[in-house]
Amino acid sequence: MTSQLGGRKAVRITDARVVSRLAGGKPDIGTLWELCVYLEWDRKKAVDGIADWLGPPAGQRVLDCACGSGFPGIDLILRGYNVTCSDGSPDMLDHFRDNALLLGATVDPVLAQWAELSSRVGTGYDVVMCRGASLAYAGTWDDDAEPDRGAVDVALQQFVACLRPGGRCYIDITRAEDYAHIDPQRSTYPPFWIGEHLVELEEEVTNYHDRQMREWYSRIMVDDRACEFFRRSHALSHPQIVALMTNAGLEQVRREYVAGESYDVFVGTKPVT
Repeated sequence: MTSQLGGRKAVRITDARVVSRLAGGKPDIGTLWELCVYLEWDRKKAVDGIADWLGPPAGQRVLDCACGSGFPGIDLILRGYNVTCSDGSPDMLDHFRDNALLLGATVDPVLAQWAELSSRVGTGYDVVMCRGASLAYAGTWDDDAEPDRGAVDVALQQFVACLRPGGRCYIDITRAEDYAHIDPQRSTYPPFWIGEHLVELEEEVTNYHDRQMREWYSRIMVDDRACEFFRRSHALSHPQIVALMTNAGLEQVRREYVAGESYDVFVGTKPVT
């Protein structure tokens, strides 16, 4: 559905998870993430693809250790999967709880930094998932710190510690072609009507290959008010993610095609012995 404003066509977004993000006032990082999910994924197709990769829910314990605002953890729970959801950001977990209430899911997410993950959520999981290109923000997300590769190593070691022998790890990272760019990549989206608000979004991503770092700048205009967000992350190439996952103790590390996913997915298995 579109509306007209000053000669511009604005798409009306009616998804309750997006609309509710602006109901409380000034948008935050959770608002930005819900917009990214809306723009980059077909939720149903992505959850279908992840569920196909997981296999039937019966008997499986899944840890979504970067659950954010609830996609796809809440969706998987509603399909019958036993999913423990955790995240290191209190703001994102506030949005998670709102979305769980909206969708009718009963789940209590765990606030846990990756360095303490196994002690906070336990061990013996059949699958540990880290999605949304979240691993690339290890050690940088809330503090805007220079990326420290040691934080990635610690996170991966904790993912492996949470798995049972033979359990599987699922990690996505930014697509290889997006890491290849030298010049800043800018995206400007058409305006949206979200509830009673006219919203515009523009983003700029810059790769710094010499420092193995990326910068993500986003600007949301809500009516006449600008809200800006800035995040740094690691730049993890495909060979690097394979090496990092292997060094953390995973076997059979490889890229895996998962229908509906927006990022590149890598999987590995914890050795049985």
